Amino acid sequence: METKVKRRLVVATKGLKFPSPFDGRGKLPRNPRGMKWKTRDPQKLKGLVWHQELGWGSVEAVAKYQTGKDSHLHRGGVESIAYTWAIRRSGQIVLCNDFKKATWSQGYKGRRGDENADFMSVMFEGLFQGPHVTDPSAGQPSYLQMLSGLVLWHACKNVRVWENDDLYGHFLFGKPSCPGNTLQTIIEAVRANIEKPTYDLSSVQGRQEALKALGYYTGAVDGLWGPVSKGALIRFQSEHGLAADGVWGPKTQAAIGRALKDR
Repeated sequence: METKVKRRLVVATKGLKFPSPFDGRGKLPRNPRGMKWKTRDPQKLKGLVWHQELGWGSVEAVAKYQTGKDSHLHRGGVESIAYTWAIRRSGQIVLCNDFKKATWSQGYKGRRGDENADFMSVMFEGLFQGPHVTDPSAGQPSYLQMLSGLVLWHACKNVRVWENDDLYGHFLFGKPSCPGNTLQTIIEAVRANIEKPTYDLSSVQGRQEALKALGYYTGAVDGLWGPVSKGALIRFQSEHGLAADGVWGPKTQAAIGRALKDR
């Protein structure tokens, strides 16, 4: 996965004449004696979470602080910078850690599961205006940062086959000020642009696809309507107040159409 994402980034940034991506693994400050990150399965990652630095330092400065003895993350510092990716003010995309490193980024206990194992994090250099940000030096992300953020998002999205609502901001994990008003607006615009698939409910394959999308059909989408397909339809009918007869009639089709729309 890492290799595929990196290839896409090289092609995309070259075509846009952006700074070439930088592999910071092994180059950014590290702490061999610091707290080690847990590992995660990159194939199970569920999306990206955007963060802001909340300061005007460089990626290297953030890495030096977080791995240093005065780090607020852990006494004696952590193993490496606490993000998978970073985006410089110049727009350069930096790979900070292996995908398998479950860095402490989201730090949120309000959802089920391990949010740091489920998502990769992206830090934008800078201190941006947003809720509870009172520092008069707060500004906005650079134009190149915003574009590079979307380039990185699309590279990861296409490799992992994520949906648009798999892009998050730290504000969705209990940190209202992060990543700031401008980046939050971009995130919300991306998340609102959900492309829901359409299903040909006049065909057996389309009906199987629809029932599978709704969580009722577990068999192969092969265009053959057998006992497994009929059983899935009966379960749907039963749970939606329809006659559970396994017959695909107008009322059943309308109910399935509504269920698909409401997902």
